[in-house]
Amino acid sequence: MTAPTVERPRAVDLSDHRPRRRRRLRILAVVLSVLLVAGACWLVWFSSVLAVKDVRVVGVEGVRAETVLTTAAVPREVPLALVDTEAARQAVQGLDWVESVDVRRGWPTEIVVAVTERVPIAVLVGGSERAAVDATGRTFTPEGAWAKGLPNVRAQGVGLEAAMSVLATLPDDLLRRVVSLAATTRDDVSLTLRSGDVVRWGSAEQPEFKAQVLRAIMKRKADVYDVSAPELPTTFRPR
Repeated sequence: MTAPTVERPRAVDLSDHRPRRRRRLRILAVVLSVLLVAGACWLVWFSSVLAVKDVRVVGVEGVRAETVLTTAAVPREVPLALVDTEAARQAVQGLDWVESVDVRRGWPTEIVVAVTERVPIAVLVGGSERAAVDATGRTFTPEGAWAKGLPNVRAQGVGLEAAMSVLATLPDDLLRRVVSLAATTRDDVSLTLRSGDVVRWGSAEQPEFKAQVLRAIMKRKADVYDVSAPELPTTFRPR
């Protein structure tokens, strides 16, 4: 009698399933990536989660800050990513008392407008209206109260630029004594002091040397001090 045969179970070949599993995992990873990207796009560009809640001005305060806010006209409750920061920057830059401005996003919900205002160092006179002048010779109307004690200047064009360059480089002890300036060219800037004396300063070159020479010759009483050529200074009294 023949002994019965027992069939052993065949081993399952897992190698056939691995490629399909990897394909499913890759498809799942792609789907998840697409969903994540879509969700991020919706969050940044369309949702109110990252919308503008506040617009903050730095660099100026009070009336100036209110003027900047009004001029920038940044819309609120708009997604931060959709705010046209360049348009806001150009609008604020159009204010003549603003020297520079930067508009940036302060994530997650803030727009920051950083302003540097022009600093007046003199008052332009001679026309129908007065104007403040900064160190570059740029004229503007200050926002708010005018600074007190600024010297007057009578000049135009390159003469005004030269006068402001001279004024910006004067040492403090001399600057405090200046009440007015005048110039027609780059090389004929003159200063009138509180005493009524006149200083012929010339160009904006060699400011430290000219100041040193002026201090020395002012020990001699005169009505006009000429340091336009500091190597050969002169003093005299007009007849």
